[in-house]
Amino acid sequence: MEVSFDKETMENMKELSEEANLTPEGFIEVVMEQFCNNTGARVYTGRWSSGEVDGVKGMRYVVQWPFRPGFKEATGDEVKKWRRS
Repeated sequence: MEVSFDKETMENMKELSEEANLTPEGFIEVVMEQFCNNTGARVYTGRWSSGEVDGVKGMRYVVQWPFRPGFKEATGDEVKKWRRS
């Protein structure tokens, strides 16, 4: 799987991952696991007519984060994989 982020998002993610002593990849894994595995996580979609480009209608995505904090208990092999050097 490959994902890309705009410059601002990447800078913010690097800052947040450094605060957690994680690589950006480890940060993404932890955050997405908690988002996807906790009750209340949703992404709602709807058309966004003002976003039309070259005849393709835009979409609006509303991200609803889970209602409670998630706790990741990482095993040593996960920590080794994710930790910043």
